[in-house]
Amino acid sequence: MLYALCAAVAWGAGDFLGAVGTRRAGLLGTMCTGQAVACLALALLTLAPVPVTRPGPGDLVTLAASGVLGVISYAGFYRALQLGPVSLVSPMFSAYAVVAVILAVVFGGERLTLPGLAGVALTIGGVVLVSAVAPAGAEPQPGGRGRRDGVPYALVAMLSWGVTIYLLGRASESLGWFLPVALSRVVTFAIILSVTAVVFLRRPAARPRPATLLLPGIAGFLDVVAFIAYTRATAAGSVAVTAAASACFPLIVIAGGVVVFHERLRGRQILGTAMTLAGLLVLGLSR
Repeated sequence: MLYALCAAVAWGAGDFLGAVGTRRAGLLGTMCTGQAVACLALALLTLAPVPVTRPGPGDLVTLAASGVLGVISYAGFYRALQLGPVSLVSPMFSAYAVVAVILAVVFGGERLTLPGLAGVALTIGGVVLVSAVAPAGAEPQPGGRGRRDGVPYALVAMLSWGVTIYLLGRASESLGWFLPVALSRVVTFAIILSVTAVVFLRRPAARPRPATLLLPGIAGFLDVVAFIAYTRATAAGSVAVTAAASACFPLIVIAGGVVVFHERLRGRQILGTAMTLAGLLVLGLSR
């Protein structure tokens, strides 16, 4: 559970910095920089003793799929942050835990207790409340975008991330904590780098200024820290419980949105966020 909470803290801080970085460096600049730093950190980590188990063909397919889904999730999440307020996008995205829990129960053979089922219901109900109304004081983004334009992207990101987290957690049970993260991030970075190179070659004006890449770089480092903490937790415990506990990161992101972006939450959203986090907590304690 401690590793899962560490993952939540790192993901929360990284997502908030990614939100700020996306609005300054653009979508591709943020994604590419973050993944480059993540891969560099993993490469440096190989200088220390890390557990490495020879993966089979099925493992390679699974981790490649998690890398592709990771691209979809990053793109959807950061695009949602560009279009909508952090305090709306992040709690919606945190419902990926429900996807991971369902997959762990249906395909992973993990048993969910009655309190666990109650946690799922609380989480889903909280997400509905959170997405039912935009936060007061959250202004539309430039270009006439509405306050809730980021919702579809957040939902796609949530579904993709839920599957990604499940696949990584399941792979870590047999391969250890390092290899699933490393292979998945390499696939993700290769795809993002290829797309970024094509776009920037065709549109040089879209390239971000180097000064805007600091925050995405820090976000990428925190992202890989979170992945390592997550896979260390799933390698030793339940995928369902770890996914639920790690999804508590919106507390950090929402606090950042309120303090930095001066976003204000209405009563219904406060209740929805509380329900979502309470549901995830019940899931984490139900094992």
